[in-house]
Amino acid sequence: MSTYVLPKGTVVKLGTLSNNLYSFLNNGVPAVMPRIGLESQQNLPDFTQQQGIYVGELMAYFAAAALFCQTTAQLYTEHKETMDQFVQQLQTKRSSKPNIHGLENLSVQIGLPIVLEIVLDEDCEVLADTHFEPSDKTEKCWKHWRSVVLNRAEGIPASWIKKFHFPRLLDYRDLEGAKNPRVLEQTIDTSLMVGGMMQVWHRDAPADLLMAFKKQYGVINFSQSMVFNANSLERFFNLNSMIDPASRLLNQLTIWQDLDALAQKQGIPLQ
Repeated sequence: MSTYVLPKGTVVKLGTLSNNLYSFLNNGVPAVMPRIGLESQQNLPDFTQQQGIYVGELMAYFAAAALFCQTTAQLYTEHKETMDQFVQQLQTKRSSKPNIHGLENLSVQIGLPIVLEIVLDEDCEVLADTHFEPSDKTEKCWKHWRSVVLNRAEGIPASWIKKFHFPRLLDYRDLEGAKNPRVLEQTIDTSLMVGGMMQVWHRDAPADLLMAFKKQYGVINFSQSMVFNANSLERFFNLNSMIDPASRLLNQLTIWQDLDALAQKQGIPLQ
């Protein structure tokens, strides 16, 4: 096993969910963050689990997608009757907000995809992500795959987290009439997560994927971002799409549907 040093000032990204943000603000990122994969990948022999914090670039979007898929599937299983009722009402009256008992308790469990932008404040040793390269190829793993395991006993301090990126969030007015540009923007954001899946599943080079994405859409991050601090988190969680239970559930559903459809086009099963 070899280590490689990412110098102070290096920008790395970490994928997570919105319901982890306050914990990271108050306590930083813990020293060990277990890797979550798509259910279809977790039994593959090369999908390894290492001790540390998985950081990278496009892989952060894979991590956010995998966490989102896992928790969404679990939520649907535990609240199937309510979810079926919600979907049925949404399909019947697409631009009207469903009025269903119990949505408030359900919505607080929903975590939407988030990517943290982190600037290392000291030199940090990292290990190879052995899903891509052997343990003695750490430098190649970072330079080519942009995916490594940060090996720091204290984890990542909150002060190192500079921004959090998130997809365009919708409300019910966006579903009226012809396809709204905001809906398209959320779909583009979701396709970035599918790019991360393509890196993992097809071993596509992240630099090529991001170059193609930037050429087509002009960006390489989620369309929305905020500075990572207490005031920004308060603003984020007070967005109507986050604070209104039915709207938060709507965004979970639309992101999930886009992920499923786009991943299927790439031959990637989510489950």
